Amino acid sequence: GGLYKCSGPYYRSLLKLRVLHLRYIIQLIILCGLISLCYGQTGEDPNNSPIHVLSTIEKYPQTLKNNDSFDQEWVRGLKLLLPCEDIHVPKRGTRLPNAPRDYRSGTHRGIDFFANWGTPVRAVADGLVIRADHYHLEVPSEFRVGLLFASSKVGHTPSDIFNSVLLGKAIFLDHGFDIVPGFRAITIYAHLSSINKDITPGSIIKAGHMMGRSGNTGTRESTLGTKNDAHLHWEMILQKGNKEIYLGEDMTYEQLYAMLVDIFAATTPVVNQ
Repeated sequence: GGLYKCSGPYYRSLLKLRVLHLRYIIQLIILCGLISLCYGQTGEDPNNSPIHVLSTIEKYPQTLKNNDSFDQEWVRGLKLLLPCEDIHVPKRGTRLPNAPRDYRSGTHRGIDFFANWGTPVRAVADGLVIRADHYHLEVPSEFRVGLLFASSKVGHTPSDIFNSVLLGKAIFLDHGFDIVPGFRAITIYAHLSSINKDITPGSIIKAGHMMGRSGNTGTRESTLGTKNDAHLHWEMILQKGNKEIYLGEDMTYEQLYAMLVDIFAATTPVVNQ
């Protein structure tokens, strides 16, 4: 209340002084704001600002190996039995891994061995049976065509269609983590016409043990009631983390064929050490 008792000139000079102080305060606030924009956050070390941090991040080395791709070194020294005795790795690229399978919008992951109907099929190495489709029933032709249409809509072959229908009567073997160090290795024997009674989930079998006979189950010809296009579909899958990589994935034909011939060259399987 004392301010209003002062004389006019005194009041005006005091008011001007307070206005001047207010201007100084506003300018100081603006200056602090500009400083905070430059340093990222007011009152923090400028070395913590986003611009400084982004400029000092070490770039990820481009020379690191892409672990999502198959590496031939993983299987160097690996020797397996041929799944059908005296039926060798085919030379035709369409029968080998990486061949396109346009009819199902997918890629071939294994080897199609030219085995006539009823050819004995044996284990390529010691293993544990984890699947044996003794009671497989062939699907109707129209049903299979519908599933292939679904694959084309999806853009690739869904795992349920591939594993439950297209493989036909199949056997899966678990070879553990020793056959290819660092990976769980499984082998698949598909399109079988029959499976031996002693091949049941949980059974431990030795390399060379006869498990069943080749056929054409799961194929178009089988759904039409014929024995045409009989062959053995064999594949090896390497599992690690959340990845499943098939033997020879993304290799060139020349490298792939040479590697497969070398792997199946032995009469006695050899675990890669």
